[in-house]
Amino acid sequence: MRQNLKYEHVAPLIERYDRPGPRYTSYPTAPAWTDTFDAAAYERELSGRHSTTRPLSLYLHVPFCQERCLYCGCNVVIAKNDSIAVPYVDSLLTEIELTLDRLPGPRRVVQLHLGGGTPTYLSPGQLQTLINVLKTSFEFDADAELSVEVDPGVTSTDHLKALRSLGLHRISMGVQDLDPRVQQAVHREQSTESLKAFFDQCRSQGFDSINVDLIYGLPHQTPASFDSTVDTILSWEPDRVALFSYAHVPWIKPHQRLMDADKLPTPQDKLRIFLSARSRFLDANYDAIGMDHFARHDDELAAARRRGELRRNFMGYTTKPQSDVLAFGMSAISEVGSCYAQNQSRLSHYQRDVGRGALPTQRGVRLSDDDKLRRDVIMDIMCNTALDKRRIEQLHGIEFDTTFAQELQALVPLAKDGLIELNDGGFTVTDVGQVLLRNVAMVFDRYLPENADQVLYSRTV
Repeated sequence: MRQNLKYEHVAPLIERYDRPGPRYTSYPTAPAWTDTFDAAAYERELSGRHSTTRPLSLYLHVPFCQERCLYCGCNVVIAKNDSIAVPYVDSLLTEIELTLDRLPGPRRVVQLHLGGGTPTYLSPGQLQTLINVLKTSFEFDADAELSVEVDPGVTSTDHLKALRSLGLHRISMGVQDLDPRVQQAVHREQSTESLKAFFDQCRSQGFDSINVDLIYGLPHQTPASFDSTVDTILSWEPDRVALFSYAHVPWIKPHQRLMDADKLPTPQDKLRIFLSARSRFLDANYDAIGMDHFARHDDELAAARRRGELRRNFMGYTTKPQSDVLAFGMSAISEVGSCYAQNQSRLSHYQRDVGRGALPTQRGVRLSDDDKLRRDVIMDIMCNTALDKRRIEQLHGIEFDTTFAQELQALVPLAKDGLIELNDGGFTVTDVGQVLLRNVAMVFDRYLPENADQVLYSRTV
């Protein structure tokens, strides 16, 4: 059972370990990818999947937003005129067809996720067209997980009805913070009353899992003000909560310079905000998932973590089996066989490539055997907060202590500091170690020394 953590206990460790580091939605992480991995390389990976029994996860990226939220770290296109969506939907349909032409044999789907940007920037009819094409092109499992991210401010009742009629049953709504001063500072103004009404509408429309996104570390936030937001959210009884740390990286996202950085919480207050929110969720019978998610104790996500069966991909945490990920749309990232492949990140380039009948791959990487080994180790840590050396040995035919002799030595200081508990079979991550989960995973990252002098990542807390 996860325990509450006291600021006085955690602060000295945070000071020692807080540094830039990857979030490990993939391994190798994006800075290791290159444009020498192109459309031809991705096509070879697709065409070579004729003998696999691995199922598929599908991701559909809609990059458009009507307004830019200043905290946003996503690759989005700001467009008030929704006519831009018409050619984009056509491009998505073409990309799906191009991918199917290169993918041998029927493939079953265990997961579909619509993300953005704002998927409900598209009209209900456009969403129906896209999802119906996917459903006729692939074989969806009866219990496939079908989910969507939404901005409550632009999502109508007709959107919700259309999504439910298409079988989508999980929905994630962006709240971030309920304090009007914070909302104004980040250009995301939405009243508590309207958000609660939207949440209730999602329930009444039959979505059986509702996730709420929150962000800590935004301008004007204080421990007391964010406690108020968390208490209100808890009264709604969401199934899951994502509690993201705001990453202030204006050298990567120039629009963040429009935010008043002087109003950001101090590192000390940011930590207090997180620890207080974490305590509130744990006290309300939510389980901590990974480094920044919470799920009700009876949720399947929490149950999978307790069994050590949780998995993670670019769409988030999942209980579904290991799958290939086919991602469609501008900047979308696929994970097929031994590769990651990212689509063109500029809308014009994406539509140009698709328009001439080419897969719109901009860059990627083909994983070596060492990459795949380390990916499994890192994903075990990030998902299940533990490492089972014997399982890794059986999967990869290695002797763990020999292969990772250097890394095992590097773990000793983490164990002394109480981040992990070593045992004969590997280690488990402690409660305080879960706050520094990225630091634990970084021990096994072969690429970090090469990027040590580059400002590529947000800070780990």
